[in-house]
Amino acid sequence: MAYFHDVSILRPCITGWHIRVKVLRMITVCINPRNALRLVLVDDKGFKIDCWINSEYAKHYAEFLKEDRWFSFTEFRVLENSDRVRLTNHHFRMSVFGTTVVLPADPPSTEPRDSFTPFSSIIDGTVDESVLIDLIGVLSDVGELVNVGTNPSDLTGFRLSFRIRGPWLRECYRWFGVGTLSDGVPKAL
Repeated sequence: MAYFHDVSILRPCITGWHIRVKVLRMITVCINPRNALRLVLVDDKGFKIDCWINSEYAKHYAEFLKEDRWFSFTEFRVLENSDRVRLTNHHFRMSVFGTTVVLPADPPSTEPRDSFTPFSSIIDGTVDESVLIDLIGVLSDVGELVNVGTNPSDLTGFRLSFRIRGPWLRECYRWFGVGTLSDGVPKAL
């Protein structure tokens, strides 16, 4: 039986990692003239990590990797995740390069549990807004993405209005990144 490292312990200063992960999401990133690929990976304990596959290898892995399937990865790089908005809460991310080995893997005996963000942390503004979140519920009345900042490349200026509905919560409004809506008007926190 093969030994796999937990995603939670991945660090840049160590090499020789061997992980078994499930591909949760595959995202094509448009970079001229070719596309890159970003993955959200999760191990059997539920720890997630962002994985970057540059344009040189993206086409191959886009055809080979499939969402909701398990794979083993070896010979990859671990780098600091300094993105302003991260796909996971892991402080590091993976990078696939020419010598990385990716193989199909048998799933673990138990699937990882979902780690959904409670509605209350969204409503009361305690959720970390630099990390994308998972939640159960319905987003409705989603508005347009608006940049209210003065610098068009600064992500902190982007705002998105929406309404959240779920079985544990009365209908409420949220203005992502700014505060709650009161009488339909966004208010700054």
